[in-house]
Amino acid sequence: MRRVILIYVVQLSLIHLFGQAEISFHPPVKIPMHLSGNFGEIRSDHFHSGIDIKTQGTIGHHVFSVEEGYVSRIKVQANGYGKSIYIAHPNGYTSVYGHLDKYREDISEYVKQMQYKKRSHRVDLYLEPDQFRLKKGDFIAYSGNSGSSAGPHLHFEIRNSKNQHPTNVLDYNFDIEDLVAPRFLNLFVYPLNDQSHVNGTHKKYSSRLVKESGYFTVPYGSNINAWGSLGISVEVFDYLNGASNRCGVYTLELYVNDKLTYSHKMDEFSFSETRYINAHIDYQERVQRDTKAHRLHRLPNDKLRIYTHLENQGILGINEEGTYSIRVVASDVKGNRSELKFKVEGEKREPYRNTSPDHIVKVMKYNESNRFDHGEFWVQIPKNALYENLNFTIDSTPAYHGSLTPFYHIASPDIPVHLPYTLAVKTDETNPGLRDKLLLITLNEDKEIEAAGGEYENGEVIASLRQFGPYAVAMDTIAPEIIPKNGSTTGNLTGRKALKFTITDDLSGIEKYEGYVDNSWILFEYDMKNDLLTYTFDHKRVKKDSSHELELYVTDAKGNVNLFHTTFTW
Repeated sequence: MRRVILIYVVQLSLIHLFGQAEISFHPPVKIPMHLSGNFGEIRSDHFHSGIDIKTQGTIGHHVFSVEEGYVSRIKVQANGYGKSIYIAHPNGYTSVYGHLDKYREDISEYVKQMQYKKRSHRVDLYLEPDQFRLKKGDFIAYSGNSGSSAGPHLHFEIRNSKNQHPTNVLDYNFDIEDLVAPRFLNLFVYPLNDQSHVNGTHKKYSSRLVKESGYFTVPYGSNINAWGSLGISVEVFDYLNGASNRCGVYTLELYVNDKLTYSHKMDEFSFSETRYINAHIDYQERVQRDTKAHRLHRLPNDKLRIYTHLENQGILGINEEGTYSIRVVASDVKGNRSELKFKVEGEKREPYRNTSPDHIVKVMKYNESNRFDHGEFWVQIPKNALYENLNFTIDSTPAYHGSLTPFYHIASPDIPVHLPYTLAVKTDETNPGLRDKLLLITLNEDKEIEAAGGEYENGEVIASLRQFGPYAVAMDTIAPEIIPKNGSTTGNLTGRKALKFTITDDLSGIEKYEGYVDNSWILFEYDMKNDLLTYTFDHKRVKKDSSHELELYVTDAKGNVNLFHTTFTW
């Protein structure tokens, strides 16, 4: 026994000593592994936690366990990863497979039993180690397009089992060809206070980048004259062989006069901190122009742990006249590197005069709780909900698209919010029977109405929000719509494999759905992105060659219910 324990300790020590590079996993698919997305890539409100493997535009490819272990978790949901499976491995890692079409037969039957037991399509199941044990390379599922997938592919992760932190899949010697270096697209330079300027103004400087003599730079004739405290951001992407998709870079380094002042590396992160991506990027550029630019200076309330070196939080200090040579180095996991080089000329000028708009009503400090009372609404922003101090602004525009109040513009949609804040908007007296139908609405970038949630309380509609922007009170009294798909669901359905419905809601959104055949609950699967609700006939639960009664109830977030009722033979 002592000898076995000693061997196990030595193995763990060797893994730690030689690192991830010595770990060899079985590929999760047998088709060539071309990627549409990689680890650490910038996504909406989060870093991408794995790799997206192209599946040749189709679903149904076999998916395999990359190592021996056991199925530790199975999750089914209409959004997110859709159908996913988690496998715990004895080497200390957990592999995750998302957007699956279906599980292998025994796993699928277990999941269905649990869904019927819980009477829910959505399940999150944690399993015992002896339930589904696996060998390396065992078949587990079919690739698909479930959940919030924009097309057929396999989302694949490798997590640290101890803390469930996702780690960089490309570190583990999978057969993924990458001979392509990152490419720089855009440069941004920011004056960070009233005593700073770039080319004589306090406005952000931006420039498309060109490649010449083997490195990227600003176009010929571009001048950057500046003074004071400056921040720099770059839009840069990595590319891999076999795909044209823009992926995330592995490391970024900033050098000022050949001195390293900033660096970050995408090896691992925590899901609890991934939303800090909104501090790491130029959020305004992302919202206004869908530009994904990495800040090379750290905002005060950015708590990401990806940063490996920071001098003065990455802030560039131009406090002497003369030339400052700037170099930014981007690399990928395979060691392909690209460089951006440009110069900043130190030029002292009179301090910039702040001409901020008059509608700033309060300076809100990121490390304090902040409240603003308008009269028609109030806002409560908790401590550390902001990434830096905010010049808080308000405005209003008339009622629109049937809203019951004007739209109150809370700060600006291009300012990120880390923690939920509270907004309460006063509303006129409403029929008590309709108060539970009130909610807040907002306008998207196309000026279309979207629900923002909220509940009526003491003359106000109160909501917890994660974005600034325009908000008003509206009422939702219209039930969801249920439309049979591909023909009638009435009459003789012998030979049919499934019942399908399109379900939509005009405002607050689908909250739940329940189907019954002959008064017994049946499993409908919801494909949210396609508004599709599907029941696959199950001869174990619905008797064949018989007449049946179907009841389908669909409810929105404000409690409006629609019932579809029919009889059929199957």
